[in-house]
Amino acid sequence: MNPPRVLFVTGKGGTGKSTIAAALALALARRRPTILADLDGRGTASAILADFAQPHGALEVVSLSPRAELTAFIERIVPLRAVSRRMLKSRTFGYVTAALPGLEAFLLLERLRIMGGDAALEDRFVVIDAPASGSALELLSVPRGLKGIAPAGSLNRLANAVENFLTDPTRFGVVITVTPEELAIREAIETAAAIRERLGASPVLAIMNRTPERLFDKAELAALSPFGAHAELAIRRSYTNERAVLGVEELGEAGLATIVLPMLFTPGVNFHEVAQLSRALEPALAAT
Repeated sequence: MNPPRVLFVTGKGGTGKSTIAAALALALARRRPTILADLDGRGTASAILADFAQPHGALEVVSLSPRAELTAFIERIVPLRAVSRRMLKSRTFGYVTAALPGLEAFLLLERLRIMGGDAALEDRFVVIDAPASGSALELLSVPRGLKGIAPAGSLNRLANAVENFLTDPTRFGVVITVTPEELAIREAIETAAAIRERLGASPVLAIMNRTPERLFDKAELAALSPFGAHAELAIRRSYTNERAVLGVEELGEAGLATIVLPMLFTPGVNFHEVAQLSRALEPALAAT
């Protein structure tokens, strides 16, 4: 696998998106310097890796927000801080941002484009802990929307640059997280189709999380029937494994290569668990 410089990790809520983003960043950081950028607002992935990450080291953790990017953009074009702060607080500027829906989100994507360019120059990766799939699709659709609002001029040129970045498989790719549940698999397939059809981009892969190993065959499961609740747990585990196998086939038919991650039978997810998952990811990243 040769991943693009920026990997945008999204998926249905509850599929372990932030955990997988952290594991992916950790796995990549063993090979090249990597930045984990938190966009989902909760900071879950960055909190897991906070003690391990070091600024300007093999793994760096940053948090990005649309409002912060808007503030930074205004401060770049209006270098006098007192004037830029007054502009940001003014009622007139509030009207301008309201008239340009998606401006803050667009500037966030522009920041990712710049980070992607820097990553290519410095030979490193950027992993994005993105919002859940519905919100992520809205975010990634912003450049096309802005092009409709601004058919010419500087904003149009910027929107074109961001759109070109999002559709360049060497610079940007979407990783979709999924679990063996039927609803999660269906949503992952629908998300991949929307990314291709609405955005003109191609998902890099799917990562199936929380897949239990198969322990018993049918005869052994039948022999466990006298053990009541224990048998029920064994049957449920077997069913989840079968559902994962079918899910990988369904994702493959939808054009998504899939990495399968094991179920971790732990009460919580901390750095130790993320490190385990990162090791499980490494064989698929061996070509990087």
